[in-house]
Amino acid sequence: MSEQTVIDGFEFARMGRSLCGEMDIPRLGRLADLLYSNSGRVGYTLQGKVDAEGNFLLHLGIDGLLHLRCQRCLGEIEYPLDLQARLMIVKDEADLVSIEDEDPEVDSIVVKDKIDILPMVEDEILLELPFSLRHFECDVRESPFSILKGRI
Repeated sequence: MSEQTVIDGFEFARMGRSLCGEMDIPRLGRLADLLYSNSGRVGYTLQGKVDAEGNFLLHLGIDGLLHLRCQRCLGEIEYPLDLQARLMIVKDEADLVSIEDEDPEVDSIVVKDKIDILPMVEDEILLELPFSLRHFECDVRESPFSILKGRI
């Protein structure tokens, strides 16, 4: 894993810096209840940039493989991660872009001081996951109550 996990986001973007690293799945504690197994690692890349309008942007890429729990049968589901997020960082809520002007490809986040990479990576993974992950076979399985059909 990269040694630097806390950055000054504005300086990072202004200087066009980049950072990459890996973290063990157990470090992503908010995912614990969703996991079948906490084996493996998640890789990330972070690239800072200032766009033509002077906005401070972070491009975050995340890849890896999660071993999640099926919400129906409680078995294992391998869930590959390959996601990209574009984040515009602002100093306070007054600087957030109004919804009408917002670019649907860019999320805005308020950064008061420093940014810890670990929670940012974890946030993006949680936003990516389906609400109730299930095997396809679990969705097409016949209901145990179908035996009662036609008996009423």
